[in-house]
Amino acid sequence: MIVVGTIWLMWVVWRSPHRSDLATFGAFAAAVVTIAASLIAWAKNADAKRDRDKRQQRTLDDTADLLGWAVKTQWTREALERRLQPELIPVRWAMASQPVAGPKSAAAASRQFPPLPGLPAVGQRELQKGQLRDLHAAYGGLGSGRMMIVGAPGSGKSSAAVLLVLAALKHREQVSKRDRPLVPIPVMFTLDGWDPNIQRVENWLTARLEQTYPLFAGKDGAARGAELVRSARVAVILDGLDEIVDELRPVALRALSQQAVFRVVVLARSAEMAAAARQAHLEGAAALELQDVDPQTAADYLTRVQLDPAPPGWRELTRRLRRAPDSPIAQALSSPLALTLVRDTYRGGDDVRELLNFCDSAGDGLAREDIEDHLLDRVLPAAYTPRPGEAPPRYELQTAQHAMRFLAARMNQDGTRDLAWWRIPAWASAVPRVIATGLIAGLVAGLGGGLGGGLAGGLGVSRGAALGSGLVVALGVGLLAGRGSEHPERIGPLQWRQLFSRPALGIGLGIGLGVGLVGGFSGRLVTGLVAGLVAGLGAGLVAGLVFGISAPGAGNPSPLGPRASWQRDQAFGLAAGTVAGLVAGLGTGLVAGLVAGFGAGLRAGLTAGLVAGLAVGLVSGLAYPKTWTASLAFAQLARRWHTPVRLMRFLDDARRRDVLRTVGPVYQFRHARLQDRLAAQARTVPTQHQQARGTGL
Repeated sequence: MIVVGTIWLMWVVWRSPHRSDLATFGAFAAAVVTIAASLIAWAKNADAKRDRDKRQQRTLDDTADLLGWAVKTQWTREALERRLQPELIPVRWAMASQPVAGPKSAAAASRQFPPLPGLPAVGQRELQKGQLRDLHAAYGGLGSGRMMIVGAPGSGKSSAAVLLVLAALKHREQVSKRDRPLVPIPVMFTLDGWDPNIQRVENWLTARLEQTYPLFAGKDGAARGAELVRSARVAVILDGLDEIVDELRPVALRALSQQAVFRVVVLARSAEMAAAARQAHLEGAAALELQDVDPQTAADYLTRVQLDPAPPGWRELTRRLRRAPDSPIAQALSSPLALTLVRDTYRGGDDVRELLNFCDSAGDGLAREDIEDHLLDRVLPAAYTPRPGEAPPRYELQTAQHAMRFLAARMNQDGTRDLAWWRIPAWASAVPRVIATGLIAGLVAGLGGGLGGGLAGGLGVSRGAALGSGLVVALGVGLLAGRGSEHPERIGPLQWRQLFSRPALGIGLGIGLGVGLVGGFSGRLVTGLVAGLVAGLGAGLVAGLVFGISAPGAGNPSPLGPRASWQRDQAFGLAAGTVAGLVAGLGTGLVAGLVAGFGAGLRAGLTAGLVAGLAVGLVSGLAYPKTWTASLAFAQLARRWHTPVRLMRFLDDARRRDVLRTVGPVYQFRHARLQDRLAAQARTVPTQHQQARGTGL
């Protein structure tokens, strides 16, 4: 349109009788063309910007959809493991009975967030009371976008949050494609590891997304995760506010009030939240408190999950719940935790009579806490006792009890509910790991160098060179093995564009220049140049491959569980170490062969370099990942505390037996009360090892 208008204007002026001369018209035409060119450039830039914005929006939409699929996969599996389906304990909620948040009128009247598409706005009446299925309506229609779910220990806060996540994802799938970007993806994390004094919530949340979902690994993935957070394309459910240090709780609430630009739901115990709220509260939040399960509802639930007709002991239990609602057993079974413990630990025949006999033998001094502790003490025997028709447990009950008590005590000592396997090396001294790894790496590297030198023959590779290479590798690899507490590496499909990325080229250039300068100063200019070129190309290739296999790929957005993160860390080390060893051996053999002679020297040099490089690379690759460090730490703990040597296998077996559960890449005890109970037993029940030493845990 601009071009056509310009031509038309010049044609009109050209045909005009008032045109004075050719020079005047030429100047006019030049000015018009310049203006037209500027307008065309502006239009193209604006169009390119719109296209770029559309592409970025499509990228964010695709990323959000992939994240939604990953979150749904993660929490659907978790809901099945927690047995939240098909029979759900009918828990109700009401407005919080303690002062933990501001007035509900402020939360309902806020206009910070419009209601989610397809949901009406909620008012004060809708926030008075409801059932678990009503939580999503309150969450999606609340104008402030901020909600707190509080309750007593064992009241089912985490389970309610899991159901809320699944309900929110189901609602997102049901809205139209046009409205789908307006519905945020709910993600749930524990607050472990966040210090609001030194880290903004969006930075911590971006790091947790990167740690949990491979979709956000790498620089580009982290940028997409940060953009999702900034644009409120995610909603955040934060569990465990009551588990962080007391002094940090009001600081965290204040930080969330000032920094959260996304919908947020906070889970915590009522008493701890009320104590923190005296100093700071989550502004604009509606506080909903989970209620106790009344005895009639508890009896109906236990009847529905049993045979029909139920065994006599179960009928006696439900009869007591209905006829004596004030009895200790009725009070104890008023929490979802206790109900699920009864359901899961009394599995065969009429064994629930053991619970009735325990209550009868205790007499009038029986308290609700005594029954809860008795049920918690049954978790491990129920999980590790052999049953007819089933394969025997991999671990004996005594071994499981000892290991679980030790783990619970160490976790309580660290003040965490998350059991991250890559943090376990911090529980043992790093010196034995450094020495053991150095010895193994040095031995293999020396043998590899000696074998390569023997194959090289005429190159004159000495035993001293082999010994020297072994010592160098031993020192480097040993120091690597001493590291702990960092996140594990991850391997994914190779991203070829990373082979020639700037970081890879920079690493290759730096190493190539360094090797070349050293060779040149040593007096052999040609050798130095060749060595520098080979080293630079090899280092750049290795760095590119390492970046490529650790870059995020759209083909595998699944969340990482503990087992998957362990396996990917191992695979990353083997892949990176093997490639690095082969490239280094190839380069070294090429340089040595060129120095000694092109024919036989080159063949011998390549053979020797590849053999030695492969040996060193394999050892370095094994020792580089966190899995190697963790395995050595497991052996240290087994020697000192008699825990299983293959601790990851033990933890995964405990997850299958419903003693542990997974939340992203970490394990957790199925309930915080179970962790605390086992930790208390570790302090009061000495083990055989402690009795032999005469010490306590």
